[in-house]
Amino acid sequence: MNEYLIPVTNSCTLVTLSYIALKLQNRVTGSVNEMVLVPLFTGLASILMMLLPIPTDLIEQDLRFIPIIMAGLRLGLPVALLSVIPPAAFGMWLNQPYMLYELLHGLLFPALISSLVHHKEYRTGFDPIRLTDGLLIASLLFSVKAAAGYFIIPAPWSEYLLMNVYMLAITLLCLLVLIAMHNDENKNWLLQRQLELEANQDRLTGLPNIRSFLEIADNTLKKRRISILMIDIDNFKNFNDTLGHLQGDHLLREVGQLLRTAIGEKDYIARYGGEEFIVMCDTVDRNLLSFLAHKLCNTVAAHPFAGREVQPGKAISISIGISSANHPEDDLYRLMAEADQALYDSKRSGKNRYTFHERADSAIAFF
Repeated sequence: MNEYLIPVTNSCTLVTLSYIALKLQNRVTGSVNEMVLVPLFTGLASILMMLLPIPTDLIEQDLRFIPIIMAGLRLGLPVALLSVIPPAAFGMWLNQPYMLYELLHGLLFPALISSLVHHKEYRTGFDPIRLTDGLLIASLLFSVKAAAGYFIIPAPWSEYLLMNVYMLAITLLCLLVLIAMHNDENKNWLLQRQLELEANQDRLTGLPNIRSFLEIADNTLKKRRISILMIDIDNFKNFNDTLGHLQGDHLLREVGQLLRTAIGEKDYIARYGGEEFIVMCDTVDRNLLSFLAHKLCNTVAAHPFAGREVQPGKAISISIGISSANHPEDDLYRLMAEADQALYDSKRSGKNRYTFHERADSAIAFF
């Protein structure tokens, strides 16, 4: 009877360890940790299951394959195969009986079939692992092991089959519990990500808000010089008053997306407030800044907005003010104030242009 109770105890140990690992998983995210720490921890969990075997005269029945299955399901074949290395090396060092059989069926086969069931959405955590995947894997493991045992097990095959039916139930229960735990933890992670996104996102335009911009710009400025571009939609009040607030909101969203697609890959844009946007540019080179500002002005000026000409001389365009840091760890708020002053100079000079802030109290406007 004890022979049938020990797997339950071992499975409880495995579930407890997996729960601890799930709580720690956010601390070991990233491609390097995924390819090193996850296989290491998974391999150690498999070794622990090997140290808690089920006493039987048949082939040792343990749960070494379950951590491998979860690694393959969550992260795919490369991580699953890497996770096989520690328990395989440990089994060879112990010189266990039926070592080749256990290596193939107890480690490599679970790694392969779980990886075949793996979906790339499981890796990102945005899709829950399906419980039917656990049922499919457990059934395949049972079928292969039962068929193999029929040919190689010297003990009565019916007794071997009975033990494996019992182990199928234990395996399936473990997998369903572990998958449910993983999905629940992912659900909490997704909720946290959603709350973080909402806290850092402008709801109207979908762009980052000024709160997130200040944090990122300040951290970047501590490392290197940056430039700040303050951008304002020309004649927005006239557009808003003439066509209504709904059309004004649509214009803000449309301009925001135009600017987002036109800035550089390393630049960062946010909605500053009202009809103003702010860009952190990853360069202080005036030629590059001029090219970017000219591109932004032309992109907006040439776009066929609905209601583009709300009245003669009141076209939809943008004005830009630019300020560049003198050195890393410059004052971000001073740069923003200087860019805002340069923006005001662009407005006074006729709009649809950009202006560099000059610290000699002079500013140069460019069409």
